Amino acid sequence: MRGRTMTAVGAAAALAATVVVAVNGATAAAPKPAKTVTGRLITRTLHTLKPGTKVSAAKLRQRVFVNGSVGWALAIGDQAQYAATTTDGGTTWTIASPALHLNALQAPLVVTELGASNPKVVYAFGDGQVADVSSDGGEHWYRTLWEGTVIAVVPGFGSHQLLAFVDGGASASGPSAPTWQYSSTNGGKTWKLTPGS
Repeated sequence: MRGRTMTAVGAAAALAATVVVAVNGATAAAPKPAKTVTGRLITRTLHTLKPGTKVSAAKLRQRVFVNGSVGWALAIGDQAQYAATTTDGGTTWTIASPALHLNALQAPLVVTELGASNPKVVYAFGDGQVADVSSDGGEHWYRTLWEGTVIAVVPGFGSHQLLAFVDGGASASGPSAPTWQYSSTNGGKTWKLTPGS
């Protein structure tokens, strides 16, 4: 697959949601989102794969190519998920991140999706409360933990802008909760709530 997984405009239209939540038949105000959420630098956990470790194509899941040579993939190994990269069109792949999720230890940190907006900017998210982002080709990764589930991260309108859509906490018995939209222009170090979210 080449290019982006979704466009920002299409994602915004698809992720519109209500702002009121029903609780036991009564209507309650939805929780208020944080105005700014700060990411933290991810460091390598002991006994996990080191960045630069070669990985076989059989260990790769979702793959995204940003041009004919450079691609990113979600790699499964040693009971953890990692970002892997190629610079030769997929002939060889190497681990390009610390462990993004450790199985059975970090349920809120689970990542199942990976995307890239250019050779340097890559992000992982899905089924958890985090967005993990690198804006320097995998050298440094920042993890942002939200109160709700991150349902999408997509490229924004600038070359370094990313948008994250966060589910405000839908209940199984009531209508959907609000979806909050955040924007980052500094590689996931900080995310600001978009006005109107």
